[in-house]
Amino acid sequence: MAEKNGDIPRFTDNVLEWALVIVNSVTAVLIATTLFFSRVGVEGESMENTLFDGDRLVISWFMYQPENGDIVICDSKALGKLIVKRVIAVGGQKVTVDYNAGTVSVDGEVLDEPYTKYHALDYMGGYDMAYYDPERDVYEYDVPEGEVFLLGDNRDHSSDSRLFGAVPEDDIIGKAVYRFRSSEAKTGFVN
Repeated sequence: MAEKNGDIPRFTDNVLEWALVIVNSVTAVLIATTLFFSRVGVEGESMENTLFDGDRLVISWFMYQPENGDIVICDSKALGKLIVKRVIAVGGQKVTVDYNAGTVSVDGEVLDEPYTKYHALDYMGGYDMAYYDPERDVYEYDVPEGEVFLLGDNRDHSSDSRLFGAVPEDDIIGKAVYRFRSSEAKTGFVN
């Protein structure tokens, strides 16, 4: 009998230990996700067919440094709202948009962009004319240090750096890393 009574405190101790482990684990996850990740929603069609209107994303911002090809969330001063775009070039690089060829080049290298919705670029007058050469039908832009050049994947329907120029790296909120809700696409990592 004494053994059974001795087992009761041991069982209670084990339950309390497990409860403490679970509470600490949940707390650690909540702190980590709050400190290192945020959630945002996609508005509009400028990133189709990669991201869709209404998609919900997890973004990582902790110690983030923009790189070519990243999908980022930017606090656009020109548009007065948060936007989701792809980093095409970083400071010190030259972007060339050739409307005749339907290509985008960085430092003379044509980008392979299978993610774009339309490979033809319809400029619809939506760019800064100071960087456009109408004789060659080419838009050229030297990205200043500390800034990034952003384009939407749905080039025909995107207000981006062709319109408002490069944006300061400080205006980048973070990198999209995971789509956790969408009515148009599968959930999963974003690239």
